[in-house]
Amino acid sequence: MARVPQVIVIDPDRESSAEIQKTLTMLGFSVAGAAGYGVEAFTLAFQLRPDVMLMRIEEPLVRPVQTLSRINDGLPDLPIVVFSTEANIRLMRQSMVSGASDYLQEPLNPEELEASIIKVLERKEREGMRRRGELDDPIPQGTIITVFGAKGGIGKTTISSNLAVALAGEAHQSVALVDMDTRFGDVAITMDIPVERSIADLARNLDNVDRQSLKEYLVEHESGVHILPAPTRPSDWRNLTARHVRDVVDVLAQTHDFVILDTPGTFNEIVAAAIEVGTMILLVTTLDMASIKDTVLALEMLHERFGNDEERIKVVLNRAGVDTGVREKDVERTLDSPLWWRIPQDNEVVKAAQLGRPIVMSRPNTKVSLEIREMARALAGVRQAKQKGKKAGGGGGPLTNLLRPLFRKSA
Repeated sequence: MARVPQVIVIDPDRESSAEIQKTLTMLGFSVAGAAGYGVEAFTLAFQLRPDVMLMRIEEPLVRPVQTLSRINDGLPDLPIVVFSTEANIRLMRQSMVSGASDYLQEPLNPEELEASIIKVLERKEREGMRRRGELDDPIPQGTIITVFGAKGGIGKTTISSNLAVALAGEAHQSVALVDMDTRFGDVAITMDIPVERSIADLARNLDNVDRQSLKEYLVEHESGVHILPAPTRPSDWRNLTARHVRDVVDVLAQTHDFVILDTPGTFNEIVAAAIEVGTMILLVTTLDMASIKDTVLALEMLHERFGNDEERIKVVLNRAGVDTGVREKDVERTLDSPLWWRIPQDNEVVKAAQLGRPIVMSRPNTKVSLEIREMARALAGVRQAKQKGKKAGGGGGPLTNLLRPLFRKSA
């Protein structure tokens, strides 16, 4: 934004309003004024014409909804962020129908409040640019899922390939699987496909590729998944840059509902680009100490780059149930993050990979297959994802106490 956004606060509770105004000022916003419901709010909004309005909404809904509706009717371009002590569907729906742009629950988290205001302002700006013809026509964009882990040998390729097959089967949508492992590139082996062209070939010729010619670079698996293999010679990666990766993934996302990126157990320019473009990042870990230690560092890196976004960054525990002396709840406390999904240990997974046939196809009724298919349905929105983990509280077990000194942030 070229100037400091002006905000007005509509809250009949003066004490609450004063606290919110302090928070807004602390965050760097300009508080233009405050008012209660009704005529006072309506008059203030029309006189000041702020950039955004922050408004409390509580039961009974008659006055707040009336105020919200009238202001939205008179100033339809004004973004309105509502907040409440309640988080029930009825109240949220009433707010959205009456013109709210976003809904926050108290107590208001400063970071969440700031992100909400910036988000609604950016949306308003884009809508204005769209009306003025300053933006190109929108293009289709599939969901990009980056499967990442800070350590090798934890099953990222197995998860990537099986998840791709499960998405194609459960969601009945188009899926592309990209092997971005710059060291080994085992997707072709685990899926038993020939490698005639690779991501390196596509990147070199991207300027001449359209929707039809793109198919020439992809191998169609029997499951329906379109696979873009890694180069057979590791030296071919030397000519690929982060820009190449972004461009390749962008083209695939325009033609597929899902794009799965399988990354190596290291961090380099290629992996950074794969993380950057990911709609969702599945951070894979296991129950061994080395994997957990590396995952802590990976999470810190991701949070520094993207913020503590639990919707975008999901921790997946692979080989759950293995007796390593480490408890899952201790892993959650150590990571300070819930385990979004747990994939059980099963020796049949290795056999399936050696046969070049994903386990969700070769043994669809095993616990591993059922979990991966359930995860695919959750990602596709075919059904509501079952709750796999809860935010960990304080305290900690032996693992937490052992690792905490290593990762304690400086004051």
